[in-house]
Amino acid sequence: MILTAGLGIGLILAGAGVFSLSSVWDFFDTVAGSILVILAGVALILVGVHFLIVLADERLSRSLFHHNGEWGRIDLAPNAIKEFIAGILRKNIGLSQFRILLRHHANGVGITVRTTLSPDQIVTEVGEQIQRELTQHVAERTGVEVSDVVVLVRNIRASETGMKESTRDETYS
Repeated sequence: MILTAGLGIGLILAGAGVFSLSSVWDFFDTVAGSILVILAGVALILVGVHFLIVLADERLSRSLFHHNGEWGRIDLAPNAIKEFIAGILRKNIGLSQFRILLRHHANGVGITVRTTLSPDQIVTEVGEQIQRELTQHVAERTGVEVSDVVVLVRNIRASETGMKESTRDETYS
């Protein structure tokens, strides 16, 4: 900030004719001028890095999910919630192929689960089980309310071992 202000003041003074730009360029040809230019460059790089860090912190802060606890706010990163949901989908529901997307809502989190089911699974039953389990366990364990759970079944196909066995059966029949 000081560097930027100094540069601005110097340009205003040069424009007003208080000193000439040619004398400034002559100064930059000296060792002291070269050192000043290098220091100014380093300072500008540090200012840029500072603003990148501030921007990254702000972005992270907006992506966090919040729960107001008894003694203050509790923040959860989206990846923490996704990992928790992935454990529920694997252990409680038995899914192995899925993708989890989270959306911020005023009152909590919206969850979308994209998955692949096997032909023997009933889509509506599995979908409703996903909705029940996630609504209950996410709110219960993280304190973040679940506003909605959208389930998108992208494919219905047999597992890899089942596909190999059925191909083998067709070949021999």
